[in-house]
Amino acid sequence: MASLRLALASTPATLCNPSVNVTAMRRCCHEAYAGGARLLVLPELSLTGYGNGPDTADRALTEAEALTMVAEASLGTAMGVLAGFTEKGEGDTLFASHIARLPDGSHTTYRKLHLAPPEKGAYTQGSGLPLFTFQGFTIGILLCYDAHFPLVFHRMAERGADLVLIPHASPRGTSQEKCDSWMRHLPARAFDNSLWVAAVNQCGTNEAGLHFPPLALALDPSGRLTAPPRLSQGLFFVDITHEKLACVRSHPMRYFLPNTRKDL
Repeated sequence: MASLRLALASTPATLCNPSVNVTAMRRCCHEAYAGGARLLVLPELSLTGYGNGPDTADRALTEAEALTMVAEASLGTAMGVLAGFTEKGEGDTLFASHIARLPDGSHTTYRKLHLAPPEKGAYTQGSGLPLFTFQGFTIGILLCYDAHFPLVFHRMAERGADLVLIPHASPRGTSQEKCDSWMRHLPARAFDNSLWVAAVNQCGTNEAGLHFPPLALALDPSGRLTAPPRLSQGLFFVDITHEKLACVRSHPMRYFLPNTRKDL
């Protein structure tokens, strides 16, 4: 059955110069491609850096600008790339957005639905849960705080999602402490919805004084880790397969979605 190799990149992101972030993305693209990956997932706000202060708007990019940066970084690799940015909306509106650009030039942009309390003064909530298809898999995107809301996973599963990618920019604590936190809820999101879940955090200390512990992990449709999480900066590779999806979804006592009551 078909498979897709992902590379989850736990990398830093400067607030001061997006070209530095593009250079880092380019290195990740080439390393991921050499490792056999065909889809690279970068952390939340990886192009513009993570901040929610009064200068947030100064770093904002249009969707077209972000798309150009991703295309430039992935040139020559035939990689699909997911990267995050502060997006300029209409008027003074800003979104915490993540763009997925595929090798054929098509793209999908997700705008964060659930803003963490410190983000509400800087960003506007997005709307919609767009899915995209790549190499036979239907894929959705959520961002960081979104992962605490089970209904969004259920909605994507209802629409046929096989994999949910969750880029984070989650500060504070050690990598192990962050991993322990994620493992309290992410296995349930995968298990309850019979889909793959992969998450990656930004890393390093940025110019706003925020420290992000490096972390990347993936869970199969049974809610089990695919491998020990990566607790250091760099790439984490995972092979997403239809075989494991079929194993769960063909089992009447392990595939819950078809038996969900709609009349509650």
